[in-house]
Amino acid sequence: MISYLLNSFLIGILFADLLERRFPEQFRIFLTEVTFNALYLYSKLQIYFARANRNFNDYIDANPTLLKIKTDLAELMKPKNVVITCSQFFKNGDQLLLEDASQFDLAIFSWLGDDNKCVNRKTIYTASEPTTIVECTDIKFMLVEIEVGENKSYKVDLKTDSYNFYLVGNKFTKQFFIYYLKQILCIDENINDQDKFVLKIIDHHVNRITVDFTDKNERIILEKNGYKVAKNDD
Repeated sequence: MISYLLNSFLIGILFADLLERRFPEQFRIFLTEVTFNALYLYSKLQIYFARANRNFNDYIDANPTLLKIKTDLAELMKPKNVVITCSQFFKNGDQLLLEDASQFDLAIFSWLGDDNKCVNRKTIYTASEPTTIVECTDIKFMLVEIEVGENKSYKVDLKTDSYNFYLVGNKFTKQFFIYYLKQILCIDENINDQDKFVLKIIDHHVNRITVDFTDKNERIILEKNGYKVAKNDD
């Protein structure tokens, strides 16, 4: 079957070539007329089917039952955004293997943002906290800085082109900043929760906030339009 079609195609090409050589002027006129008629037919069919499609849609829109079927089918065929999530577990800033995840002091629950470029990261400190997608806050700190020990200071970026921590409910504790130093800034020095940590923030209202991390579990908690500083007895 395939060889028959191939032979017919080759014979057609050879026949057209023969006609062009023997009758060049007549062949040119014939080819021009065929092209023109094909374009004319295509245009007529395009107009006809556009009119038929419009009349068909008008008929469906005037019929409640058919309109509901059309709407349901359009919703069913609409591409769905698949949200891929993942969780990582850390202890004293070091990532844990999955079998040791129950010992974590910080977990990061992540998913890709709407722009499909920036990864949203939610902080979790206990196994009872839900791993659910939350909305972004409407605030951005002007400056976040963490001091470790007596004279080491590091700038903290809670949002970059690749990740975003500005999520409603996110809490920033000493454990978070140890994670940030080790995993994001890749500080190789021996940093742990026995070190002195002082957080300095210039907020979105240009207020200066200082938090000394002690054993009272001090933390910054993000809200939709603001934030609060809390500790164990709050």
